[in-house]
Amino acid sequence: MWRYFIGLYRGSYPRLSLGVLVSAMQFVLVLPIAFLIKYAFDVLVPAQNVPGLVTVGAALVLLQILNSATALWVRHVILNTTKAAIQRLREDLLQRCCLLPRAFFDRADRATLHASIVQDTERLDVMSNALAAMFLPALVISAGLCVILVLLNPLLFLTMVTVAPPLLLMGQLMKRQTRRRVQAFHRSFEAFSRGILFVLERMDLVRLQTAEGFETARQQQRFEDIRRTSGAMAWLTTAYTTVQKGISTVSGILILVVGGISVAHGSMTIGGLLSFYAAAALVNHYVAIMLVAAPQIIEGTEALRTVFRLARLDAPLPYSGEKQLEFAGNIALDAVDFHYDERPVLRGVDLEIAPGRMVALVGPNGAGKTTIIHLVLGFYRPQHGRLLADGQDYSELDMRHLRGKIGVVTQDPVLFPGTVLENIVYGCPGANFTEVVRAATLAAAHEFIDLLPQGYQTPAGEDGLLLSGGQRQRISLARALLRRPRLLILDEPTTHLDAAAAAHLLDSLKGLDDRPAVLCITHDMELAREADEVYVLGAEGRIAAAGPPVQVVQAGLFQGLLEPAESLPL
Repeated sequence: MWRYFIGLYRGSYPRLSLGVLVSAMQFVLVLPIAFLIKYAFDVLVPAQNVPGLVTVGAALVLLQILNSATALWVRHVILNTTKAAIQRLREDLLQRCCLLPRAFFDRADRATLHASIVQDTERLDVMSNALAAMFLPALVISAGLCVILVLLNPLLFLTMVTVAPPLLLMGQLMKRQTRRRVQAFHRSFEAFSRGILFVLERMDLVRLQTAEGFETARQQQRFEDIRRTSGAMAWLTTAYTTVQKGISTVSGILILVVGGISVAHGSMTIGGLLSFYAAAALVNHYVAIMLVAAPQIIEGTEALRTVFRLARLDAPLPYSGEKQLEFAGNIALDAVDFHYDERPVLRGVDLEIAPGRMVALVGPNGAGKTTIIHLVLGFYRPQHGRLLADGQDYSELDMRHLRGKIGVVTQDPVLFPGTVLENIVYGCPGANFTEVVRAATLAAAHEFIDLLPQGYQTPAGEDGLLLSGGQRQRISLARALLRRPRLLILDEPTTHLDAAAAAHLLDSLKGLDDRPAVLCITHDMELAREADEVYVLGAEGRIAAAGPPVQVVQAGLFQGLLEPAESLPL
């Protein structure tokens, strides 16, 4: 886990090492302080040497200014380095999520994933700065100051370190307690995040079911848990800091008492006592910095455990080929069997889509039509049989490259908060406006977009809710057509399109010089009649019939599977 974390700094080791080294060298600036104080009170004060005292005072001020300036420079260097490492971590986690198979997200708790990537990486950011900019430099400087204290007065040093055992004991107790409370807080925070995400994403459901009171009451317990766990964690940190300060104060009192007795007996000078006390105060200052950083390091370590598990998820993709195909549009399913867990969905399915041809896939709900789309897109791999693109087995192909040649319009179009233009060009950032208008025209979207208040710059709203269902589907279709796909998959295109719009779409596609192959999932009889070939998928997941529309209609296999066009909502 720590090797993974340190690896995030690869390429930044020299800069980070320089920052820590210069920070440790602050000891050189702190070193003269104790000796200057001793010299001032043992030599200059008895001699009433005012110019000398002024000079020593100025030297102490200069040393403090140099110390502060060095600390700021080190902080700047370490901040830049750690922020860059956390950025690499976030990029790594996002890439990891993009590489995980769809089957992983079928079961994953997305709210927990979201909390891990957002909140835990932020905790790691805090820990990185606490470790590199606070704890390690303070540890080095404290060790150096302890050497000076031993040289100044071994007896007083032994007196001072009598507080070390209770500090160490308290540190161990605090570490165990903090870890438990951090874990409890993280669980509470994930539940809180999950609950809020549920309400925001399903606000319509909450209102339709008049469940506002129920949902508020349900989330109230999560609010209570996060209040309790975060409060307990904050209280523990405060209590620890308070006790530490109390122990440090006791240490200072012991130094004054024992030192005062030594001065009274003549075994120590006033200057020696004050110089030791000043150096001891600096040690307490840096120890306090380490103790302040400790809870952040503990919490960050727990966050690192979560992030590391996510970064090391072993969930291989269905296909790992690397061959990039100049796809012409031919897709074939060869004796494909597929099941989710132990539930059979498809059995022995043979299906082929030829370049430039339209295939309609019909069947009852739950027969496996959407599963076939997911198999064609390479989201899943069949347990038996195989898929081929232009005669090449999917196992040999770079699936991301192949998906770049496929356009998909889902039954429920996916739009995001942004303008109409941003939704159309998503995934094709290099497209020019002429290409956007061409795609929108083919999708029968340009005319209504042109009439919107801000045209293509009109906001679509959350999930496209500022647009009608038909407008959302046409924008989704324009997005699919913008990439000039060699295969276009239409999932129930007449759900939000009327018969005239669907007919316009098919006519537009047929008129293209680079006409794509089309796989159309439909219940619309008129739309199915426009296909070159129809496949009927039975309830048991087998292909019941395949052939030209007229042949399949005559066989009576459409009965109960398709709807007459006039029964569809316009």
